[in-house]
Parts: sequence; structure tokens; C-alpha cells
Amino acid sequence: MTMRGRSIVLVLALLALAGAMFAAMANPASAATREEIESELGFTKLAMEPSDTQAGGHPDLNVVTEWVSGGIFAGGGTLPTLRRLKVHTPTGFIGDPHVTPKCTLTEFSSAACPVDSQIGTVSIPNLGIFGIFFPLYNMETNPDQAGLLGFTTPLIAAPVFLELSSRTDSDYGLDTVSTPQIKLGINSLETNLWGVPADPKHNKHRFLTPLKYLGACFDYQNGCPGETFAKSNIPERPFLQNPTTCGEELIARADVEYYEDYEVGGEAPYPATTGCQQLSFSPSILAKPTTERSDTASGLDLTIKIPQSQSGETPASSELRTSLITLPEGFTINPNAADGKVACPDIAAGIGTLFGAQCPQFSKIATVTLDVSALPGPIPGAIYLAEPKPGEPYRVILAADGFATHVKLLGSVRPDPQTGQLTLAFEDLPQSPLQEFDVHVFGSERGLFASPPKCGHTPVSSEFVPWDSQLLNSHSTGFMDFTGGPNGAGCPGATRPYTPSVRTGVANNTAGQHTPFSIELSRSDGDQNTTALNVNTAPGFAATLRGVPYCPEASIALLHSPSHTGKAELASPACPASSQIGTATTGVGAGNHPLYTPGSVYLAGPYNGAPLSLVVVVPAVSGPYDLGNVVVRSAIFVDPVTAQVRTVSDPIPQILEGVPLRLRTILVNLDRPNFTINPTNCDALSVDSTAFGSEGAQFSQSSHFQVANCANLDFGPKLGLKLRGSTKRRGHPAVKAVLRTGEGEANLGRVEVTMPKNELLDNSHIGTVCTKVQFAEEKCPADSVYGTATAQTPLLDQPLTGPVYLRSSNRQLPDLVADLHGQFDIELSGQIDTPKSGGLRTRFTSIPDAPVSRFTLELDGGKKGLLVNSRSLCKAGKRAAVKMVGQNGSTDSHAVKLQSACGSKASRHKRHLRRLYRARVVR
Repeated sequence: MTMRGRSIVLVLALLALAGAMFAAMANPASAATREEIESELGFTKLAMEPSDTQAGGHPDLNVVTEWVSGGIFAGGGTLPTLRRLKVHTPTGFIGDPHVTPKCTLTEFSSAACPVDSQIGTVSIPNLGIFGIFFPLYNMETNPDQAGLLGFTTPLIAAPVFLELSSRTDSDYGLDTVSTPQIKLGINSLETNLWGVPADPKHNKHRFLTPLKYLGACFDYQNGCPGETFAKSNIPERPFLQNPTTCGEELIARADVEYYEDYEVGGEAPYPATTGCQQLSFSPSILAKPTTERSDTASGLDLTIKIPQSQSGETPASSELRTSLITLPEGFTINPNAADGKVACPDIAAGIGTLFGAQCPQFSKIATVTLDVSALPGPIPGAIYLAEPKPGEPYRVILAADGFATHVKLLGSVRPDPQTGQLTLAFEDLPQSPLQEFDVHVFGSERGLFASPPKCGHTPVSSEFVPWDSQLLNSHSTGFMDFTGGPNGAGCPGATRPYTPSVRTGVANNTAGQHTPFSIELSRSDGDQNTTALNVNTAPGFAATLRGVPYCPEASIALLHSPSHTGKAELASPACPASSQIGTATTGVGAGNHPLYTPGSVYLAGPYNGAPLSLVVVVPAVSGPYDLGNVVVRSAIFVDPVTAQVRTVSDPIPQILEGVPLRLRTILVNLDRPNFTINPTNCDALSVDSTAFGSEGAQFSQSSHFQVANCANLDFGPKLGLKLRGSTKRRGHPAVKAVLRTGEGEANLGRVEVTMPKNELLDNSHIGTVCTKVQFAEEKCPADSVYGTATAQTPLLDQPLTGPVYLRSSNRQLPDLVADLHGQFDIELSGQIDTPKSGGLRTRFTSIPDAPVSRFTLELDGGKKGLLVNSRSLCKAGKRAAVKMVGQNGSTDSHAVKLQSACGSKASRHKRHLRRLYRARVVR
């Protein structure tokens, strides 16, 4: 083309530009409605054409966009003009704006951009001159820009910039946004991006002197030879990369924003990528705990490497879609790790947005570094605890920022619900050329993880899934070594030891006083886990059950329901407050700083053959996690002879929602006011406990227990004896004995009653006797019942009542046994004999150390009467010898007058009549 021809072309282009700008400045006709204008707007052409469809290849990309803009509207006025053009490449299409030098704004404005910063060409067909193209440069960016391209031409006398960004709100694909610096009437743009900018094939389109481009070239296909073009001096690194998937539909999209607040979009197919079989995929993993000690709080250092080709001649490796890393069995979530932590909400993490994460500092659990080949260097970040969701309770958020790229990825830690073995999962990762991923999970005393309970060379397995389904998943195995025990100890043997510490105590050791009672069991790291704890309290240590209702069985069932969460229990306990008798605190987790969680202790009804039970409820809530409720029920057995209390616990849960609890401490404090009460016996006693380990061990301990100030207790029980029925010789009177004690006195330990010599045991009336076997099986014959007994105690709402049996014994005479029933059962056994001094004696030698305000014993008379009068009651002695010994050692011996019909008003009247009768007979 001659110089004259070029001038004509230039004049035509300027005229076309002037007409477009004139049309843009005209006012729209008032007659055109918004709907009418919108119906005219849209793309007339949208195409995205790669020079090569090789998956992971580095094609030149020709992008053509034509849209309706400016011009005279048929209804009058002008159409809106371009404000911004957005082009969205297909998912998986990658751009790396860091492979070439950058042109500064100063260089750009003076048309002095370095040759090596050219990254493609641009043409504007609607200027009226077809074939002319302009250089497109890789521009220096602001801190908030991932990439920036720019071009300019004297024909429009204004720069146009194309900002590059990643769709970090969705699929992390590549976007370009073209924003002219002035209001233009252009309605088309054709951009040719070079896949490998330094490739020599682009030399014919490489502008050496940008000021000469007006007359430089109108033939894009062949280029324009001469001194205006030159070769590149940088390595041939790829700027563009095709998706690494095959057989999937790929779509390119574009949007046009107009100045007049209109926006239209369109889409076009992107040629399907091919040749996935040529892609490589060989990730590897290195996992190392922050400790080599077993049963210890631990962090984790994790590195994933995926080799990526940096050559413009070979396809890239397939991108990683899913990473599944299974840690060794026994390497589990540490239950104390969440203490003091909070969750980062998805909205704060910027999930679904283009913004960076703004997670709370206390949700941070790890630091990360991402090395992506499309970025000039690694970018730092962190991993945060995410809000739990149904099915994914242990979600995490990976956030990293660098080079104006805000990465936000969701992952999860998935424990096996039975063993706690962990799988670290990141699924549906974006198609991004990740080449190295480094994680450091914090490993303080409350590290996120806890190491296995035993030493060993333990495997770490992984599965990596590529984005292209034609490639096989990659599997890799590594190992973790644990070479020592916790706290500097050596490795445990085949069976870990179990030597817990058990402490018991009362707040007030004054005899007969109410006092809180506590028991604490703790174990060290390295010991077997505790699976159960049984406790025998000291004889005489009792509880005031009066006024304490049971926690209903329906409420206990609710505690086990998944719908009643730990937070729900904290907000509204299932058991009524009136049934609470104490508190519980558990410490869980490996390391020197367990997590201590408060709970409650409730009184409940019969359970597992016991008359009473305890329900210990600990809401498992820590940080952002709610794992429900730990509920342990213990059956309470009361020894019928001594009234000693024995608790037998259900198995203690070892794992909850996939988290092994690693129980370190159990502290139960029965602190309900005026509930537990000391014995009145100051002898040295003991609290006996038995704890069970998870590997079969059993640990028993007797803890010293002794109360004080027993001598200060009063002791003055009152016994009343009454004989009813026949008072004649050979009569068989019924017996009623009533024993009363005062409040705050020492409890009875022994009672011995010797009847006067005129009251004998009638052996002929000893009929059926209950055997010990029958008594134990509660199958005593009805004929073995010789009376009834009732015991009233301030400890219970209702008295204990029951029959009185004659039960076989190892002595000459059977025992007299009161079989009392109520909230629990008590057996009072009296030995019957005849002392040398004469009379019939009954001795109760093992009375439980418990307060009894009134005890009534009634024995039948008549044909079932065991006593027989050897003389008339009205003539014989009427006093019984009574000896009572308190639990504190105090004694009280005295004679008790037998009340009988002889002393009654009716008896006196009968005697008076008899005397009158005898007097008349004599006269």
C-alpha cells in the first residue's frame, strides 16, 4: 500500500470515529421506552477460538465480540454506548500475567513499552478499517489487580485497559474486563492473546517501535516485515493454558455494561479440549506430626506436591480436583483443641464473593502456603474453623491472599465414627495449576490433633483425584513415626499401664452433719483410658432423699436423643432442677491442659436392679462444636444390713461424634444443700473405689475416711414396750416396741432388750421358719411372718415398712428379722437367746449408722405369739432390761416398764368386781 493509500484509510477511520462519537453524544428520544431499548441491545457476535484444543496446552486465543452500541434508534434518539466489556473464559482456562516483563504507565503513555511486554494484539473492526491491529501490552498492576493489559491507538486517542482477574467467587476461571477511559462509540473488539508470548512465531506481530504502528501493518496473517518488528528476549513460558478436562462442554461468556445502566450478556461454545491421555498427574505427600511422642497433643506439617510443566511446548499437568489424606489410626482430633476457639462464618470467609477472608483470629488453626504456577510466587494464608453443618461437623476454610488473588477453599476433617481415624478432605478444588501446598497445623498443648496411644511406624495414605476423568486417581503412602511415650517416658508395652489417682473427701468432717462429698479420678497421658468407675462410700455415709424427686425416665431418654443437643441442655436441662443433687466436671484431651467441661448430677429411680440411680450429664459443647451430651448412669445399691451405698456406673463413652474423648479427669461433687450426711461413728473407715481401664486393667483404691467430734453428740433414745392381749399365766401377749430418737443425736449401733423372767419363748409356737436361701430370694413362706415393723427416718419421705420373720440361723434359736421396704430395703436382724440370768433376750448388734426418728416393732400374740407368760402379768415383774449403744460409743442402760392391761382402768375395774364377788361369797 502506498503512502497515499494509507492516508486515505486514516482519514476514513477518523471520519468513522467522529460519526460514532457524535452518535454517542446525542440525547435518546423521549419516545423510546426502556423495554424497547433493551430489545435492541445484545451481542451480534461472540466467539472464543483457541489455536489448539490440546488439554493443558498453551494456545493463542482469538476473542471476537460485537455488540449493539450507539447509533440511531429506530424509535428516535440513540442507543446506549459501551461502558465496560466483561469476557469470561471457560472454567479451567488459565492465564499467567507474570510470564513477561511489565510495561509501566509512564512507558505506556509515552509509547515506550518494552518489546517483551507485548502479550498479543487488538483490533477494532467497527472503526471502518479492517485488518489494522495494535499491540497489547502486559501492564504494571496496582496492588489490588491480579493482571492488567493495555492498548491504545491515535485513532481513538485514549487507552483501553483489560483487567485480568480470577473468579474466586465461583470456579476460579479467568475473566477480562475492558474499560475504555472515555465514552466511545465502538461496538466491536477483537483480541488475539498469545499462548506463549516469547514464541518466535509472534515476531512478525511484535512492535519494536510502537510510534510507527499507524502505517506498520494491515495484514495480520502475514505480518509486516521490516525494522518495526523484532524477536523476544525472554524464556518461552506459557501465558495461557487450556482446561485439563476432556469430554466436557466448555462455555465462554461475555457481558456488556452500558453507560445508561443497561447490561446484556451472551455465551458461545468453546471448542472441546482433547488429548487428555497426554497429561501427567503424579502428586506426592509428606506428612509429619509436630511430636514423636505417643498420646500427646500434636500439630501436623503437611506438604502436597504436584509437578507442573513450565514449558510452552508441553501440556500442563492435570489439575487436582480432590485430595483425601487418611492419617494413622489413633492420630485423632484432640477434644480440648476447640476450647477458646470460634467458627468463621462463610460470609466472613468471603465464600461466594470476590473478596478476601475476614475470619476471626480465634478461628485460626493453621498456616498455609500455596504455590500456584500461574502466580509469580507462593502466597501465604491460613486455615480456619468453619461453622459446622449437618453431615459436615468439622468443616475448615482455607484462605490465602497474594497478587490480588483471594483464595477461599472449603475442606473438612472427617473422623471415623467408631475409631476416630481422620481423613482430611478438600473436594471440588478449582482447576488451578497448584504445584505445592504446605500446611502447618498448630501443635501447642492444645494442638488440633492427639498422637496415637502407642508408639509405632504408622501409615499415612492419600488419594488424589484429577480433574479429567480419563486419568487414574493417584495413591500415595507415607509414614509417621512415634518413638517415645508422653512427657519423656519410654514407649509403653503391648498393654498400657493404668494407675489413676483417686481422691475423695467431704467439706465438713463433723459427725452427723450434712456436708458436700466429692470424688475425683484422674489419669495421666500414657495410661489406659477410663471406662467405668464404681464407688463404695463409707458405712453410715448417707443422703437425705426427702423432698428430692427423681429425674423422669422420659427426660433421661431425651438426653440420649440427637435432637436434644448440648446447647439445648445448657439452655433448658432435661431433668428438673429439683432432682439435681450435684455437679460434675470432666477433663478431656491429650496434653497438660485438658478441656474441663461442667455438668450436672441428678437423682433418678430404679436402674439395673438397684433401687436408685445417679445420672451424670455433661453437655459436650466446646468452641463452635456441639457434640451432644455425655450421659453416664450409675446404679445405686444400698446394702440392706449396713446401709452402705455402692454405685456401679455404666460404661463411660469413649468416643463422641468421631472424637475420642481421652478422658483425663472425672470430678463428681454432691453439693446439694443438706443432702449428703456424715456418719456418727468416728472409727477409721474408707471409701473404696474401683476404676476400669480400656485395655482390661482394673484399679482399686481405699481412701481413708474418718469423721470427728462424735463424743459431742447427744445419745438418749427412748424405748417403749407394751404387751397386749392375755395377761394370764400361759397367755401369749402381743408385743409392741416403739423406739424414738432425738434430732442430731448419735445413731443407734446396738440394742439389747431382755424381757423379765416371767416372759419366756414358747418353742411350741415356733412354726414355720424362713431359711436364709428363701429370705435371699424373697420367697419366705407366709407362715414365717410373726409381726410387722416400721422405720421412720428424716432421710426419706415415706417410712420403711415390712414383715418380721423368724429366719434360720447358726444358733440354737432362729433370728428375728425385720424386712423393711421403701425407696430401698433394710434388713434388721435380732439374735434371740436366753441369758444365764434368765429371761428372753433379743440383740440387734448391727444396726445401720443412719438416723431413725421412730422405729416400731409389733409381734403377734395369741396362736402366733412367741412370748408366753410364766406368771400373770399382773403379779409378775413388769420391767425389761434395755441396753443401747450409740454409733459414737455412748451407752444407755436402764429398765423399761412393760405396759400391759394390768395397769389399765379397765383392769382395775375388773379386779374391783372380783373382790366384791369374793366378799359376797364369804358372807
